[in-house]
Amino acid sequence: MGRIIILLILVLSGFAAEPTSLPARCTACHTTSAPPLSLIYRRYLMLYSSKERIQKRMIDFLRTPSKAKSAMPEGMKNRFNPQKHPAFSPQIAKKAVDTLIEKEDLIPRIVVPGRPDTSRAETKGIR
Repeated sequence: MGRIIILLILVLSGFAAEPTSLPARCTACHTTSAPPLSLIYRRYLMLYSSKERIQKRMIDFLRTPSKAKSAMPEGMKNRFNPQKHPAFSPQIAKKAVDTLIEKEDLIPRIVVPGRPDTSRAETKGIR
């Protein structure tokens, strides 16, 4: 009887635990069967242009996924069906979006002739 209770506690704690690697939770599908995260970020960047608006729209989609909230073109919505996307809690959605924006941010990659090369840490405050 004690083994069953311990096993039950372990299983339930596994469901309640927050994943240790948020990108792994997203990339599990987005590297095999869903659009790449870099493509999604660039699409949001084209449509919404500021990090704050991108963050707000992505978090909204991750909390309640739907075709109407997706920023992807109609063909991709039909192919990948956003309604099957898992819903995330507000905290996990924010962490996932922050991680994605930090990883895919284009500002550190911009090369301006005549401007000294700056590191990612120095350009983090630029918006």
